[in-house]
Amino acid sequence: MTGPSSPETLPFHLTGNFAPVPDEIAVHDLDVTGTLPPELAGTYVRNGPNPRNGPSPTWFLGQGMLHGVRIEGGRARWYRNRWIDAPTTSNTNIVRHAGRLLALVETAPPVVVTGELATVGALDFAGGLTRGMTAHPKICPSTGELLFFVYGLQAPFVTYYRANASGELVQSEPIEVGSPTYMHDFAITRRYAVFLDLPVLFHGWRTPVPIQWSDDYGARIGVLPRDGRGDQVRWFPIAPCSVVHTANAYEEGGTIVLDVMRASTLDAPSRLHRYTVDLEEGVVHEAALDALHAEFPRIDDRRTGSAHRYVYALELRNLVNGIPTHTALRKYDVATGRSTVHDFGPDRFPGECVFVPRTPGSDEDDGYAIGYVYDRRRNASDLVVLDAADFAAPALATIALPRRVPFGIHGSWFPDLG
Repeated sequence: MTGPSSPETLPFHLTGNFAPVPDEIAVHDLDVTGTLPPELAGTYVRNGPNPRNGPSPTWFLGQGMLHGVRIEGGRARWYRNRWIDAPTTSNTNIVRHAGRLLALVETAPPVVVTGELATVGALDFAGGLTRGMTAHPKICPSTGELLFFVYGLQAPFVTYYRANASGELVQSEPIEVGSPTYMHDFAITRRYAVFLDLPVLFHGWRTPVPIQWSDDYGARIGVLPRDGRGDQVRWFPIAPCSVVHTANAYEEGGTIVLDVMRASTLDAPSRLHRYTVDLEEGVVHEAALDALHAEFPRIDDRRTGSAHRYVYALELRNLVNGIPTHTALRKYDVATGRSTVHDFGPDRFPGECVFVPRTPGSDEDDGYAIGYVYDRRRNASDLVVLDAADFAAPALATIALPRRVPFGIHGSWFPDLG
């Protein structure tokens, strides 16, 4: 993904639209092309690395910056960007639980921020969180629980946590694995937490080679009752692979269905893939669901832990030195095996999109896909609203932002709390 010209000697994360923006701004009453759905009332916020004081050694170590757009009454009320003012980078994701917005980076405590993106401070769950937290916690739609884990360099290499709907930490379970591994994401079902223990060894983010493929470590899926002890994990061997992001998991009869973005090795393209864990027979069946290179899978979050039909992802095309020169959004229908692409054209680069239901009770794709799109021609970004059910159609609305939003990582839509 390219942008303004930059010295060829700089690493990719300091060039083009990966490069950081230099300051914080707030702009009100943004221009909108098309019509914003009147039922959209909330704020879209995305997190990503943006070094504050000089260059960062790698993209993943840049200070976190939040970019948010407030939508209400068919208008784009404001855009603002704010650094996360915390000792940790906190640059990967943002979620809301128990009324708190939590900026996240793996292996560090979450950082609470306000609805206008100002930093409040770190959260340690009344001293119960001593090691940190994944950037991919799961919020159970049925119970309101927050389920998460942390991995690290010291034993126990993985610890599983559970917080209740009020935000109180109620469970902490060490999980035995053979070595520190890069465990970025996991999944939940109605009854289980599902882990991926894979041959991507972790050496520390500030080391010369933070993660490294191992031909000897093996690969397996772990299944733990959500309220179970750490020694109750059942492990199921699978073919060696690398998985950064899961889409979702759910129970079906005596099996667990797990959809992920899977790569055959650390540097191979990732593709939508399905594991079916047979809990009775003790085996796992694998099936590729697509052949295209894609990442950042998202679903309707109301389906977390239950059966889903649609997965929204970022398609990565024409890689040069590992960086795509073009991106598009793709909607997968895992029930039919078909997919639909929304291509913004050669000079417009979408990032991750999120699904927003039209109403709290609407069907799984009755709503909107929203996300930032970088426009290389004007060196600025837009927030784009697509009709999720008519995914290839022109955007319903495009909000012109006053600056570019650097390519980042994950975001969320935070609807107003009624």
